[in-house]
Amino acid sequence: MRKELHLARALSLVLAGVALCLARPAQAQSTLGSFTFNDAQFGDTLGQSDGGTFASQNWLNVVNADPGSPAYLTGANFNTGIANIGYDGQPTYEIGYSTPIVNGAGADLGLVAARFSTDDFQLSVSTDGLSFTPFQTIDRLAAVATGVTKSYVYNHGGPYSADLFVNSIDLSGFGLSEGQSIVAVKVTSSPQGDLIRVAGFMRPVPETTTLLGFLPGLAALGLLAPRRRRTR
Repeated sequence: MRKELHLARALSLVLAGVALCLARPAQAQSTLGSFTFNDAQFGDTLGQSDGGTFASQNWLNVVNADPGSPAYLTGANFNTGIANIGYDGQPTYEIGYSTPIVNGAGADLGLVAARFSTDDFQLSVSTDGLSFTPFQTIDRLAAVATGVTKSYVYNHGGPYSADLFVNSIDLSGFGLSEGQSIVAVKVTSSPQGDLIRVAGFMRPVPETTTLLGFLPGLAALGLLAPRRRRTR
C-alpha cells in the first residue's frame, strides 16, 4: 500500500508538470514568407560606432518618421531599418539581445535585408557582449526571397518599394558549440546594404517535449496501466 502511494504521488507530480507546460502561452512569433522569427530575439539595444550620425540621415520606416535608436534595428517587426550602410563611411551597428540566441541544429538567426540594392553584409557575434568573433561575410547570393514587399520612407523621401530577403545563419559557422548562445551581434555592409533586422528563428519549446518523454517510461513501469481489482 505504501509503495503504491509513493508511485501515485510521483505520477501526480509528473502529470502536473506536463499540464503546466502545456498550459503555457505559445511564444510570440513573427513570420516573413517561409521564415518564422522569435519575437523575444529581435534585439533590445543598439550601439552605433558613429554615434548615430549615419542612421539619422539614412533611416527607413513604413511611416514618415525617424524611428530613432534603438528602433532603427530592434523590435519585433520589419517596419524600420537603415539604408545604404557603407555608401558614405562604414558604421558598425551592435545589436544586443536580452533573450540569448542559442546555437541549435541548423540555422539559428536570420539577417533581413531590403533589396533596394544587392549587397553583402559583414557579421560578428558575441557570447558575453564584450568580445566578438572576427567578421564573416554574409553572401548576398545566399539570401532567400521572402515574397514580401514593403514600402519604406527614406529620410522623409518616398515611399519606395523593396523586396525583403533573408540570409539564414548557423552559429556553428562562428565556432560556437551546440548549446552555446550569443547576446550580441555586430553588423555592417559594403558597398551599401539596406538592413532591416538580425533576429533569432523560432525554436520548439524543449521543456514540454522532455516531460512528455517521461510518459512512455511511466507506462512501461505500469504506472499508467489500469489496476485490477483484488478478488476475495
